[in-house]
Amino acid sequence: MNLKDDNEDLISSLNQSLKEITEIQKCLGNENRLEILVLLLDKPKSYSFIVESLDLKKTAVSNHLTQLLETNLIEKIDYGVYNITGDGLEFLKAINNAFHNSPSRKLERFEAMQSRGLSESFLKRFDK
Repeated sequence: MNLKDDNEDLISSLNQSLKEITEIQKCLGNENRLEILVLLLDKPKSYSFIVESLDLKKTAVSNHLTQLLETNLIEKIDYGVYNITGDGLEFLKAINNAFHNSPSRKLERFEAMQSRGLSESFLKRFDK
């Protein structure tokens, strides 16, 4: 399979799911909702814990939770207790991977390492 075939498969797959992908992107495009997902990564959390952690009004947190529930990124496992779903976890992993492994981020890290290396070697010359 070549790059053209890969791109055609990607285009076809994306075109079939544009509406659903857009809904999830809208949901994850809000910093507070993303923070809720991160809060739920280690274990389920209560509504009151989420409210306290975000320092938002209860109605705002309720609205964010509703949107996350509607996109199946979280689930309500008990009265007032929320957990991240498999979908939520996979989307967070994909976002993290795309962000940290993007060519521009890799270039930034490379340039920062080069800059630090140059600075250290430059300073060592005057340390003698």
